[in-house]
Amino acid sequence: MPDTPLPFTAMVVDDERYFRRFVGELLHAHGIAKTVEACDGGEALQMFPVVKPGLVILDINMPRTDGLEVLRGIRAQAPEVPVVMLTSIADEAVVERCVEEGATYFIRKDVPAQDLARELRELLQDFAADPGAAGPETPAP
Repeated sequence: MPDTPLPFTAMVVDDERYFRRFVGELLHAHGIAKTVEACDGGEALQMFPVVKPGLVILDINMPRTDGLEVLRGIRAQAPEVPVVMLTSIADEAVVERCVEEGATYFIRKDVPAQDLARELRELLQDFAADPGAAGPETPAP
C-alpha cells in the first residue's frame, strides 16, 4: 500500500453487490482513498460526469446497459481515464470489441478470489507507480 492515498476516486460498476464490495475493499487496501459504486451501466453513465473518477473497474455483462455501452460513454467523455473490464466472458470477439472501444485492461472475474485479488493488486501497484499507465500496452484477455 502506498504511504499516501492515491488522489483520485475509483468507480466500481457491477450488478453484483458482493463483487462491488470485494473490489472496493481491494482498492482501499491498495491506497485508493475513495471509491464509488454503480449497480448497473445506466447508473454508471449518470454518475461518471459528476464523480469524475480517475479509474473505472467495469463489468461487461450487466442487465439493461452493458459494459461495452458504458465503455463507449466513458470514452466519449474522458478518453484518458483507465477502464479495467471485468469479465467472465471467454468470447474473443467481445474482448476484441472492448479493445477497439478503448478498454485499458482486462481481468477475468471467474477465477479463484485469491487470483483475482492478485491481478487487481498488480494492476494497482502499476497504477500507483505510474497513474498514466493502468496496465500493459495491450489489454490482457
